[in-house]
Amino acid sequence: MKYVLSAMLLCLAFAAGAKNGKMPRSLMKDSLPAMTERCEKVLKAAYMEGTLLEVNKKLEGWEGYPVRLYEYYTGYDSTACGPKKGKVYLLNPSPEKLARWIMTAAWEASGTLKFEYTERIRKYIAHQSGAQFPVSGVVYEAMYKKGDYYPYLFRDGVTVYLADSTYFAADKHPDEKMLDFYLGMGYGDLKPYTGRYARICSTTREQYKAAGGAEDVGDSENRKLYWLEVVRGLYKKAWKSDSNELINAWAKAYIPGEPGQLDWAGIK
Repeated sequence: MKYVLSAMLLCLAFAAGAKNGKMPRSLMKDSLPAMTERCEKVLKAAYMEGTLLEVNKKLEGWEGYPVRLYEYYTGYDSTACGPKKGKVYLLNPSPEKLARWIMTAAWEASGTLKFEYTERIRKYIAHQSGAQFPVSGVVYEAMYKKGDYYPYLFRDGVTVYLADSTYFAADKHPDEKMLDFYLGMGYGDLKPYTGRYARICSTTREQYKAAGGAEDVGDSENRKLYWLEVVRGLYKKAWKSDSNELINAWAKAYIPGEPGQLDWAGIK
């Protein structure tokens, strides 16, 4: 009888938590070790965490945050006839922090921590970003042709485009001077629009708004530069919290979701 009553009380606590959006602390505590172990697999594949050059807590816009500067190399690039060198400032979560964010997102979207939901979020983050958050610098990706690494520029977790194209390597092989410029590029160096997605979960402006976001960030057609400031603010907030609103917004769009919705990414 004692155990039945305990189970009933626990169920009531979960129901209350779902109703007001708060996850019971006991549920987070009990689920954290296993979820952290699963997230370790994601971060072990963080290919941009090459050689650590410095930890910078004074980076403009990120003061007080342990932003890390890495030098890294791609695999063999068919156009360069060898690996390409990159430099990037990263603020990647620890496995535990990532686990907390994922569990909170699943709870926010469904009021549960179903394995299929937490795994969907975890796998999507692994597929889209490897949980790597580029604060500034170059991110190489071979998305369209194996062995052809294209240099994408990032600022505050979003793809950006240079206003002066002469600072972008025409042959897609940036030299040392360009790599250093990308690390320090400011908003004034950029075109007035950005890429669509915010790391680490490829959150769109539409998903942000659908989840209650009130800032005027435009949409997928009118991709305002202000998206960078909003993403930066939300990520900094998440860094000191168990909740990442950008991941929550994505989760609310895909949980419970429709059958086959993420088949293109190999995710159920």
